[in-house]
Parts: sequence; C-alpha cells; structure tokens
Amino acid sequence: MTSPSFTIIGSSKIMRETLAKAERVARTSLPVMVTGETGTGKELFARFLHDHSPWAERPYVAINCAAIPSELLESELFGHKKGAFSGAQADRDGLFVQADGGTLFLDEIGDMPLPLQAKILRVLQEGEVRPLGDNRVRKVNVRIVAATHRDLNELVAQGKFREDLMFRLRGYALHLPPLRERERDVISLARAILRSYPEFAGKQMSRDLQELLLAYSWPGNVRELRNVILAAAVDASRTMEAQHLLPHLSGTDAPSTVAPVRPLKERLWSVLQQVGEVTLAHLHNLMRIPKPTLHYHIKNMIQQGKLRRLTDGGGVRFVPANDDAEQPTPEPSTAAVQVVEKAVRITCQQVASTVGIPIRTAGRVLAMLVNQGIMAPDGVGFRPCRC
Repeated sequence: MTSPSFTIIGSSKIMRETLAKAERVARTSLPVMVTGETGTGKELFARFLHDHSPWAERPYVAINCAAIPSELLESELFGHKKGAFSGAQADRDGLFVQADGGTLFLDEIGDMPLPLQAKILRVLQEGEVRPLGDNRVRKVNVRIVAATHRDLNELVAQGKFREDLMFRLRGYALHLPPLRERERDVISLARAILRSYPEFAGKQMSRDLQELLLAYSWPGNVRELRNVILAAAVDASRTMEAQHLLPHLSGTDAPSTVAPVRPLKERLWSVLQQVGEVTLAHLHNLMRIPKPTLHYHIKNMIQQGKLRRLTDGGGVRFVPANDDAEQPTPEPSTAAVQVVEKAVRITCQQVASTVGIPIRTAGRVLAMLVNQGIMAPDGVGFRPCRC
C-alpha cells in the first residue's frame, strides 16, 4: 500500500487485513482510535488515514499529548490571544484551527489531563473552539485520529480517562498488530530499512541472522527493529551475521549468544521426538517460534525422510518417521493428571519419569491435556491451565 509520501510494508495476512480496514474507514468522516504497542506504527497509520481520505489535500496536523507539559497543551490545541498568559506576546491559532478541513492526529491521547479531556469532548460535540483569553468561539471541521498504547478501558476504570470521550474518539477502532505476530514481515522490513540508507544498501543478511530476526519477540516492534538492524549493519563488513545483531538486542528474551539460534533445527527435532504427533499450531505455541520458520524446517525434515505428514480426519499433523503413526493415543491416566495438577511447570521428561511411562507416551498425554484445557504450553514446558 502506498501513499504520496510513504509506504507501509507488510504482506502478512494480519497486515493485509489491517490495511484493508484502514482504507475503508479512511473514506469516511468517522473519528478513528488507533491502538497498538509502542513502535507498531500508529503515527504512520494516522498519516495513511489522512492521505487516503477525501480531504487528503487539506492540512494534516499531529501532536504528541505526552510530550507537551499539561499547562501548555491547552494553548497548543486551542490557541490563545495576546496577553492571555505570561509569554503570550501575540495571537496564535491552535492546532484545531490549523487542521480545519483536514485531520488532527492526537498521539498518546491516554496521557491527556482530565480537565483538558472535557474541553476536547466539547469540540467534538459542538465543532467549535475557544482560544485562551478570547470570548469568541471559532467553528472548526476537523477529522480526529487518536492513538494510544495504553488500555483506555482500564484508564476509565481508574478514573483517569473520561468514558464519554473514549466513546466519542472510538468511532472506529483500528488495532495494529505487534511485529511478532506479522509472520515474515520482519525480514521484508529489515531489507527495506537497509535499502533506505545508501551506505547500507549493499549489505546482505545471512540465514542465521534472519532466523534470529524471526525468533526474537521485538518488544519495541518496528522502531526497535530499525535501530537494531542499522546498528548491526555498522558492525558488519558485507554479510550481516547473527553475532552482529545480538549485542544490540535489549529485550528480556534476547539470547546472549548465537547458540540458541544456530541449533534451531536440533531443538525442533528434539521437541518432535519428545512430543511425537503434533500440529503446526501446537508446535508454534510450545516453542514460541514463528510458524513460517517452523514450516521451513518441517518441510526440510519431510524431504530428508525424518518426518511424516499425516492428513487423516484429525487434520494435518506431523510425526517422526520412526514413530508408529497408527498407535492410538493413550487416555491420560489419573496419575499423570494428578502429577500435572500439582506441578507449577512440568516437561515431558518429568511426566515420563514420575508416572513411569515412555517419553513419547508422556508427550501424547500432555498434548491431549492441552486439547482438553487442562494444560497449557509456556515455551519451556507445560503448566496447569488455571483459567
């Protein structure tokens, strides 16, 4: 998707759906609330909404409500008359007036002070603003796009945000997915970032580095990816390896060495042998590795004859080639359930040794318990489901 001034990169299903929603609502005059984690591109989507709207040629004005002291924010938004306060040496139009006929983007709306929220609500209801120190009001016609990474429902419950304003701003809710849910978009984004800098345009990304990009959770999302990939490009001569990226990762789940990334195939094979018959979705939840990466390695294992693909009435499943695919899945024993319910976290090996059953049988038991809602994978082992 392109606009006159920028490109939003994303071919994953979730991003295509998000862009389609943005295009549809852009053609309306509804206020839009854009939500998502920090760094997911909320301001980029606000500009997208404006540039794809009927008033794309009209002004687009943006302000970060968290970046301006509360005592100055009202003046920024509504303007002021000369002498309205100390330092007001001339009349000044506020952002509502500057954006008249176009779009006003209120970023981090969740940080707006409560007294100012009431005045914003009046603008939305009456379509008029009153500059500080002025007795007159000015009519404005502004399309509002607001954004926040905070939970407005929780802020309302805490008395920190007006419920009526939340409903006014949420004419249409557009949630941006975090980078970790965007499949292989991270690779396309990394390449686009490198191409946007002439000094790094020739840098290549090794497979190890790409696997690390896919395995990392990106708590800072696209903003973090940009900083990290450019820092890695500085350290690499031509081909960027995983070790160039590792020192710049700051997330709590960032590996400290390349070792957790390089043996991905070995770790995957170990899990497959422990669990036995498994679906791609179950494997994804168990290992916390993106599905495209898992699919790549599973496909290779099938070609090598190490893994079999089962497509009977139970859906698509994968099983080690030396496993007896016709062996019925055992019912979870009372002893196994009791062991599971008492454990804070447990692995296949622990179930097998405690209950006295083969490790693959333990894997099948745990898989069935997950399907029954008794257990849930947590990336390390399994834990009782308390929901």
